[in-house]
Amino acid sequence: MHPFLVPGEWFLEGDYYPSGKKPQRLVGITEVHASEQFPETLRVSGEVRDAETTGRPVPSTFHLDVVGPGTVRFRMDSIPLGTVLVGGGHFNDQALVLRYASPDRRFVGVESYVAAATGLLHYTGVILADGAPVTSWLARLERARL
Repeated sequence: MHPFLVPGEWFLEGDYYPSGKKPQRLVGITEVHASEQFPETLRVSGEVRDAETTGRPVPSTFHLDVVGPGTVRFRMDSIPLGTVLVGGGHFNDQALVLRYASPDRRFVGVESYVAAATGLLHYTGVILADGAPVTSWLARLERARL
């Protein structure tokens, strides 16, 4: 099983590259929770903030359903907008790659989580709007010790 698909807490630190803007150093936390009723359904919630300021953190939540050996389904919902991104991905013990899009395919994204060492993941991705990059990132996730 890929380490990110195991419930737990991860510390995030990395660089985000919003298109046309200065790169940002971000820090945050990501938590992976399994549903009690359906343990193959994971809720991934987190928040990031600018490492240079004490500004408000930006929250995000998405769901991963392990639907078969090495296969996941991705869904990100928004209360005011409904389901905003859907997709899927594949994983093995070393890598998890997700791809997703808005229902109208205006927004498309891909991200990967690659095991670098025990308890350490390299996390990278890009989101496009109408085919143009909106943001990309390169970060590391370090598993919190229990």
